[in-house]
Formats: sequence, structure tokens, C-alpha cells
Amino acid sequence: MSYPAQTNPDQATQDQAPSASSGGGIRGAVRERTIAALRRLAGRRTGGAPFRLIPPDGMAIDFGQGEPVFTLRAYDNDGLDALASIDALNIAHAYMDGKLDFEGDLLEMLRYQELLRDAHPSVYIWRRLHPILVGRPRTNPAWIALHYDAQNAQLHVSDADWHTYTPGIYLTDDEELEPAAGRKLEAAFDGLRLQPGQRLLEIGCGWGGMTRFSAKRGVRVTGITLSRRQKEYVEQKIAEEKLSAEVFYQDFFTYQPAEKFDAISMMGVIEDLSDYRVVMRSLSRWLKPGGRVYLDFAAERRRFDTHSFVTQHIWPGTFRMVYMPEFVEAVRESPFELTRVDNDRRNYHVWARIMYERWMRQRAEVVAEHGERLWRTFLLLFVAVAAMMDRRSHTATAYRVLLELPADSDGTFRTTPRVKALDLVRGAVSAVRDGVLKLWPAKARGEASRG
Repeated sequence: MSYPAQTNPDQATQDQAPSASSGGGIRGAVRERTIAALRRLAGRRTGGAPFRLIPPDGMAIDFGQGEPVFTLRAYDNDGLDALASIDALNIAHAYMDGKLDFEGDLLEMLRYQELLRDAHPSVYIWRRLHPILVGRPRTNPAWIALHYDAQNAQLHVSDADWHTYTPGIYLTDDEELEPAAGRKLEAAFDGLRLQPGQRLLEIGCGWGGMTRFSAKRGVRVTGITLSRRQKEYVEQKIAEEKLSAEVFYQDFFTYQPAEKFDAISMMGVIEDLSDYRVVMRSLSRWLKPGGRVYLDFAAERRRFDTHSFVTQHIWPGTFRMVYMPEFVEAVRESPFELTRVDNDRRNYHVWARIMYERWMRQRAEVVAEHGERLWRTFLLLFVAVAAMMDRRSHTATAYRVLLELPADSDGTFRTTPRVKALDLVRGAVSAVRDGVLKLWPAKARGEASRG
């Protein structure tokens, strides 16, 4: 699928005809370095789509065989330098800053993503070190707010009925978001075996899709979120529709409900929580015996494979796609039984692709309300996820999962001696850290306010 040029209006006037001096000096060296780097990239991608580079001098260079499927337009040497680096974060920054534009079939363009470098060790180290130093409850509010308090911009393109922000269940690749979202919510509701009058905990309730869907069926719902904008939106919907539901601004790791729940829903949440053993312990405390937990999530073949762009601009901190061997091991050690697993990769691809297509169509409206940079940031997210979930390598995938806490469970966690030792070390580190932080004023350390 092709789209018109996504030219930055402020940069359009910089498109100039070739000049006699455009090929010489530093500018010429940058141009040639970029061409060489892109030729290597095109040569490494078997069956990759042909593409075109339009450098600042306006002289187009094509790569690959056949008519170009997409175009890379560089407005200055910074844009060329980013392309020459073959580094995903550098290229993303140049695009977000208007130094580059992408035209044509961006899904085909993002199929080259696997071949790009992502050499930013400081980003990786800090995202792991920061929560260890100050604790997840102190870092989570700002991390979650970066993406989910983005002025509710996602509502421009999410399904009109429930505003879900995870994949629906699609019968065909061209089905729209709305019926697929309703189908997914119904499948989750049925899987949890919810009945009128029972209590559901929705962790990371988003814009209230599962909360409203369940409450409309007589279930009493409690939602928790670390997005103030989402909380305000869901509370407004609850009041308008007169639903038996409540939503709290609350961190998962400090939540202490007064009563247990009949069921728990976690849609697109465990990627942010990432510590599966801690998650299982909390869920087992909050769920009644015989109750079920629904989860859906994206997964990767490697344990820590989060791109630097995602860490810096989308989901910072310890966000990572689920590593299934580690997740299954955490379930095995817990009292839960794994009752159902469905592959969700194709649904994830279709959902992200439609979000991308809608985002393209809504460009003028989104830019007018939220700005060009936000539009570009989310465009990269939607198209990258759509391409990632359609890779021939299948390194990325997604699942829908049902867990059950057996009614006759003794509630025992069967951890190995190594895990028990790690838990003791973790507890000691947390105690020391919390003691030190009590001596350091919250204002000085920039701790987010809670409410």
C-alpha cells in the first residue's frame, strides 16, 4: 500500500535542483558515505523491496532491482549522517526532527529494521539500573505517563466502541477494528467465566474497554492505571453509562486490595511489569481460589530485545516483550495452571497495520491538535509493530493466555534454591535502597507525586 509523500511543510522549500557544488567537499563525502551504506544494506536483504534516496541536492539514487517501493528523502547532512549510520535510533531521531522524510510503502521499508544497528549501551544499562537504584514504584509513574498520557492522541485511531489498545480477533485481514475489538473482549470475558455480581480487577485498564464491557454485563469492576488522563476518561465513561465500576490511580507493585477478586484481566500490561515471578505472587494473593487470569501480550525470542527507540520515546524503563521460557517457568513455579494459550501474532499485525493506516489518514487532525513530532513518533511505532509482527523470521509474536488458580490449590510457590537466594538478595537491596531514599527528600530526587 502506498501513501502520498509525508513531507514536512517546513522543510519542503529546501528541495532544490542540483547545484554545481553539491557533490564536493564535506557535503559530497557525506552523500557518498550514505550511498555506500545503503548499498550494503540493500545487498544484505534477500528479496528486499527496491527503494530510492533523494539527498539534499535532489539527485535521486535507486537501490535494488525494479521500481522503488519507498523513498528516503534527506533534507540536510544530518539526515544523510543518520542514514549512513544504519542505526535505528539515529534514523528515528532524524525523522522525528524533520531531517528525513519517508514516502511510499512504509511497511516494506520497516522490513529492513532487522538489519539496522541499535548500538546504544547507555540506554540499555540505565533502563535496568534506574529501577534498581530507586525502586519501581518511584519510576513507574513517569514511565507510564510518557506514552499513556500523550494527550489521549491514541483515541484518534482506536476502535470507536471500546477504545481498546491491544489487538482484536480478526476473521479476515481486511476486517475493521470495531468488530474485532468486541470479539476479543467477549472471548476474554467468556474465558474468565464471569457472572453478574462477581468482581473483576482490570490491571492497566487503559481507556476502559474491558472495564465497560464487563460492567455492562453486571460485573463489578475495579480498574487500576498509572495514567491520569486514562483515569479521567474512564471515570467520565463510567458516570455517563451509569456503570458499577471504579478506577484508581495506582501502581501494580504497591497495590493492596481489601478483598479478593473472582477474575483478573491484564491486556497488554505484563510487558511493562516484566518481573514475572513478582507478578505471579501478586496475582495469587489477589485472586479467589478457582478464579482465572486473562493476559495478552507481545513476545520475543530473546530475553531482552527492546529497541532503544522504544525505551527512549514509547515505553521507557524495564518494558520488554515477553520471553516465553521465563514466563512459563514463573507460571510453573506458581500455584497457577496454564489452561489456554492462543497465538495472537496475525491479529497483532492486522491491528497495528490498521492503526497505521488510520494514523496516516488522520495526520492533519492529529498534527493540528498534538503537533508534528508526536504524529511522527506514533507513526514509527504503529508501522514498526505491524512490520515486526509480519517478519518471515517470526522472531516476534504474540499470545492470549488464560491462567487458573485451582480451587483446591495449597497456594505454594515451588521456587528453586537459586531463585530463593536471588529473592533474599533482592529483598536486602530493596531494604537498603529504601532506607537511603528516606534520607533523601522526594523533591530532590524528582519522585513523581502520587494521587
